[in-house]
Amino acid sequence: MITLIHGPAELLRSEGLAEIRQRISEDDALIDLNTARLEGAQITVADLQNACDALPFLAERRLVIVEGLLRRLAAPTRRPKPAESEEAATADEDALLPEVSRAQSQKLLTYLDQVPATAELIFLEDELLAGGPILRRLLELQRDGRARLVACPKPKRHELPEWIRARARLRRVKLDPLALADLTDFIGDDLRQIDQELIKLADYVGPARPVTRDDVRRIVPATRAANIFEMMDALGMGDATMAGRLLLHALDVDGEPPLRLLGMIARQYRLLIQAKALQADGLKPPEIAKELGVQEWTAPKLLTQAGRHTFARLERNLEQILAADEAIKTGRLGDREAMDVLFAGLMS
Repeated sequence: MITLIHGPAELLRSEGLAEIRQRISEDDALIDLNTARLEGAQITVADLQNACDALPFLAERRLVIVEGLLRRLAAPTRRPKPAESEEAATADEDALLPEVSRAQSQKLLTYLDQVPATAELIFLEDELLAGGPILRRLLELQRDGRARLVACPKPKRHELPEWIRARARLRRVKLDPLALADLTDFIGDDLRQIDQELIKLADYVGPARPVTRDDVRRIVPATRAANIFEMMDALGMGDATMAGRLLLHALDVDGEPPLRLLGMIARQYRLLIQAKALQADGLKPPEIAKELGVQEWTAPKLLTQAGRHTFARLERNLEQILAADEAIKTGRLGDREAMDVLFAGLMS
């Protein structure tokens, strides 16, 4: 059987390969004895053929894994430029000529029909293949039951929550909506990390109850930043109670350095001033997001918060932040005292 496992989702590629290994044998030592792993950037089709034609040892099949060969053969090729030095000439000799690439592709196309039944040939590619004669031939072989294509794309942003839900079911984890939102927002499309965090959460919570946002923020390091972002939103909305509670959590639980928090608070108020000014100039939210260098979905939230403040108040808040920074750095006030004074001023 020939299998193409392609796409940028490393976790899915690894699991696709692991599934094939398990199908061949449950004895890892025996599989390792019958596995050849070839780097596609360096091998020729003759090397691949030699690996596949070798007989398996004490097993029915031999596993041959080839990484990056198809992308290399499908990549645009170039002719070497005139060399300015001997070193450059040597480097240019390694450049793949178009006729060489075509010849290797043709040899591979021919050999795809000759792969012995004792070989499990796996092509691993870290990008989705979009076309070309080799992909077309593999699709034909798949229709005949002689090949299998496994696409491993990363889920798009709007698809990510559903992917996490499905993965949580696989790991026997129940996620409440806020826990799901934090995993989506603060880990993103790193599927390997999401999977690892779900395993940790399953061990921490057990099957008795759903995973909550508090569980996620206690266990998953990447989500601890969520407290700070919520604090910024609370400041922007003028919610003194929420902002104060989250400040204490950031300082006492997460151990955030006060000066780092000051820098983030200052950035938030600068964004509010800039968003308010750009809106006054007639720019729309997508244009404002581009000007500020933030995600497009962030702009409406910034504008809502900015609408609760006048320019004078935002400028006064920035002055208070600078005063707190100076008080800490000069030793006039301690870290916590300076932060208390600052929050009292921001919320007044």
